[in-house]
Formats: sequence, structure tokens, C-alpha cells
Amino acid sequence: MGNKILLLISWLIGAGVLAVVVGVVVLGVMAATGDFGKPNECISAAGGTPRGVSTDSGVADQWDANWKAFDDRLDGGQAATVTFTESEVTSRADEFLKNKKAPVDDVVICFHDGSAEARGKVELPVLGAVPVIGSAFKTQVKITGTMDLSGTNPQIVITDIEAGNLPGTAVDQVEDTVRDIINSRLDDLNLSHQYPKITFTEGSVQIDGTP
Repeated sequence: MGNKILLLISWLIGAGVLAVVVGVVVLGVMAATGDFGKPNECISAAGGTPRGVSTDSGVADQWDANWKAFDDRLDGGQAATVTFTESEVTSRADEFLKNKKAPVDDVVICFHDGSAEARGKVELPVLGAVPVIGSAFKTQVKITGTMDLSGTNPQIVITDIEAGNLPGTAVDQVEDTVRDIINSRLDDLNLSHQYPKITFTEGSVQIDGTP
């Protein structure tokens, strides 16, 4: 009788482990799927021909040069505006996240009339820490939102998020993780001027600044 009980307990433990493994695999597949567009490509909300978006250190340097010129005018007491393309912002964001060792890959940022969109692969919460197999689980994420430049540091404001084919509760966890990943790293950036208006149009963003 004792052997039968031990056998039953062993079977239940084995079944439980198997269920966990199957659940992890299924969740991983759901996370990895989801058609959010091709890497390095933006498509307008109205459809049409895709816009190519580059990720290049030279383009990131152009972002730096444009921002410095913009900031210099503000330092001189003049109101100013600066406009960035999708490639400039994508390249600079990719460089910034890599320098900050953020667990985000394949970043692409697109601009539409009235909003910005960011896509990339993010390490899935919890599963990313599972030994051996955890590192394989990165979820395709697409977020829509804007930037809040009203405080001391810039912050992302997420208005919508999609993460693979994950259910809502898992997406909520991914949203919290993405917000923490980005905003914790933006804490190093101090805003020394006022930026009262950000205007998103198809393919570019314009920032208005005052001293």
C-alpha cells in the first residue's frame, strides 16, 4: 500500500512538472508570435507603401547633433523647434537602450498623425528568469503612446500595448515591465528647458522648446 501511495505521489509530481513545462512552452509560443510589422519598417495608419527605418550609429550621431543645436538655441534664450525622422529616433533609441543594457532588441519607432509607435522584443517577465530555457522567451511588443517632457526627466506614456498573442493579464505584466525598463533608464536624462508641445506626423516628430 505504501509503495502505491509513493507511486501515486511521484506520478502527481511528474504530471505537475509536465503541466508547468507545457504551460511555459505554450506561453512562450504565444509571446513570440504576433504580426506587428517587419523589422526596420513603418507603415502609416492608412496603409500604403512601407517606410524604411534604419538603425545606424551615424544616424544616431545626427540625432545628437540636431538636439545639441536645438539645446544651444534654448540656452541662448531663444525659443526653438527641432524635427526628427523615424530613423534618427530609432537609431538613437537603439543606441541608448544598448548602452543602458536594457533587455530590449530590434527596436523600431514609427510616427503617425497624433501618436508614436514603438516595436521590439522584450524579455518576458518571470519566464526570462527560468534557468536554461528562460532566455529563449522574448515577447514581440508594440506600444503606442507619447513622451511626457513636462518634468525633470522624460517619461514614456503608454496608451496601448500588444504583446504577442498573450492574454490580458500577461500583457498587463509586460506593460509594467516595459514602462519600468524605459523610465528607469530615462531617469539619467535631465531636462533643462520647457518643451510645451510635441507634434507627431507621419514619419517625423517636432518638438517645440522654450528657454
